[in-house]
Amino acid sequence: MRLHLRLIALIIVVVGLVGGVLAVTVFDTDETSNAPTEDQALGTTGPGSATGATGPTLNYAQAIPLPIDGPLLGVNLTAYTRDGYAEPKVQDMIGTLAELGSTAITVVPTWYMKNPTANVIAPDSEKTPSDESLARVVSWIREAGMQAVIKPHVDVLDDSYRGDIQPTDRDQWFRSYGDFIDHYATFAASNSAGMFVAGTELKTMSTETDRWRAIVQLVRDRFFGPVTYAANWDEVDQVQFWDDLDAIGVDAYYPLSPDDGSTPTLQSLTSEWRKVASQLEAKSQQWDRPVLLTEVGYPSQVGATAKPYEVTDQPPDQNIQALAYRATFDALSGSDWLKGISWWSWRADPGDGEQLDIDYTPEDKKAQGVLAQGQWMFEG
Repeated sequence: MRLHLRLIALIIVVVGLVGGVLAVTVFDTDETSNAPTEDQALGTTGPGSATGATGPTLNYAQAIPLPIDGPLLGVNLTAYTRDGYAEPKVQDMIGTLAELGSTAITVVPTWYMKNPTANVIAPDSEKTPSDESLARVVSWIREAGMQAVIKPHVDVLDDSYRGDIQPTDRDQWFRSYGDFIDHYATFAASNSAGMFVAGTELKTMSTETDRWRAIVQLVRDRFFGPVTYAANWDEVDQVQFWDDLDAIGVDAYYPLSPDDGSTPTLQSLTSEWRKVASQLEAKSQQWDRPVLLTEVGYPSQVGATAKPYEVTDQPPDQNIQALAYRATFDALSGSDWLKGISWWSWRADPGDGEQLDIDYTPEDKKAQGVLAQGQWMFEG
């Protein structure tokens, strides 16, 4: 069904383009016309363009956003070693995730900047999953009957937050980012991914609307499925290129309770989530695009709902994590503007020093049962 709908959308686009060409040919014979060139129509000559578009970008997604075969329910499956996605145990994890009612798994290949002001993004020989391991995990996901979402990340080797980067040469950074995204968009097309995420939480860079329109166009030149951008929860309003995308992607780490040591209830958490849901529904209506929670998660520790965006030094608490999962499903199930929820995160290759007892993963915790119940009962 997903392929059929994409084919219909593409046929409509081609027919429209052919009709437009014929109309120009037949009715406009003025050889001195001031009609824009192809590059001018696209508004840019590439992701590294210094000035960006001078007019509206012509992109078929603006008129005909590709349908999303949802709800996309699952997790961000993360790996930070070269062969982390290819270990046999990962195939078992994928089987478990399918049994939990997942319909889509997001994989997160990561390239790195040396520091927050660097202008180059590059793979790390030890930390970046190889394309071979990524291809293997995507094939396992598809064999299990789920969609694979490709969501490339940019991280900083000194652990600075990607949303705070300040490259000294933004032109060079966008050229490098274009190469990075080109690589994975091509990979996504070659490996029959179900969806592509063109960027994640790059708050200091996502104000460059015209450059991002060029990035999205680059992706569409390689990949023919739905495309989104994963905006951090405090970045969503800033992004102004949602009309070039097929969904509004949100990394939904919204605080749901006060940071005063109090213990929230299911009712209070659900109430706060419904307020957030109302805001997201309005955003969906504003841009005429569905919303996809590209990330949402809570560490399994005290205070998780007050600062869901970070792991702190608080002690473990599986109950609050499970409660937050339940509140999220209770508040969002049945929302026709929402196309899916991808939880952060499930670790494919955890290291010996990781504190999984307080980290985000729901694996083998109380939240895992809530995840299964919520996904099986979810109504899109």
